[in-house]
Amino acid sequence: MRYLWDNSCMVKRFCQWLYEEWSENFIFVCQEEMVKGTYVRFEYKLRFMREVMVQYLQHRLLKWFDENQRIFPWREDRATKYQQIVSEILLQRTKAETVAKYYDTFFSKFPDWNALANASLEELEEIMKPLGLYRHRARRLYKLGEDIRRRGGKIPGNENELRDSGFIGLYVTNAFELFILRNRKPLLDVNMSRLLKRYFKPGDFIDVRHDKEIQELANDIIEVRRCKELNWAILDYAALVCKTRNPLCGECVLNKHCKYYELSQGDVTEEPE
Repeated sequence: MRYLWDNSCMVKRFCQWLYEEWSENFIFVCQEEMVKGTYVRFEYKLRFMREVMVQYLQHRLLKWFDENQRIFPWREDRATKYQQIVSEILLQRTKAETVAKYYDTFFSKFPDWNALANASLEELEEIMKPLGLYRHRARRLYKLGEDIRRRGGKIPGNENELRDSGFIGLYVTNAFELFILRNRKPLLDVNMSRLLKRYFKPGDFIDVRHDKEIQELANDIIEVRRCKELNWAILDYAALVCKTRNPLCGECVLNKHCKYYELSQGDVTEEPE
């Protein structure tokens, strides 16, 4: 039977099934494969293996998320776009549970973009103190407020305006595109990077701002209709299962094809924060 790599839905589904069922015996070469004595001929590009692994991760993590997702106020339907963006700034290098406890305190004082735009740096530093890194967070929020004031109370409405705005950094810029502009963008931080690295290609960790390979991979991963939910699924999974220390590899829904688990054979090690 001959299959052409033409991105057709039928071929992709067949290939995913083949990979899931026979990955241990399925050796990829350019012309001919043998699976349990049956020859299957393919014409495809070398990215085939990664595409199938991407689809497997998307399916398994979304299914896991539907049953195990964490509940936070910035994820609720009633959360405003402002609350979602500012929450992402507060979440950087801080546990989500800590931000959740502080959520009402912050947004009762600064409920919208205009309130943030009129805040002084001193006010922001004072309210940020319980979260730690308060000067850094306050400066970022103050710079956003300055940008809002400069725009007459309006937020960027497209990618060009976003590039010229005060939304600094890969993570926050991606969050703005995801929640405000409704573009498919990854919430790529050290936690998402750790999970993707382990699953696809274990190795040395590089700052995500400079790791072009992991940025490209993250962008491929979130190319699904439920993009927002998949971002949250990856972050939740990294927090609860694929943890920095003592990851729960034996309970992982991805371990059947996870390269980190395959290499470690269950003898997992700790990795840097």
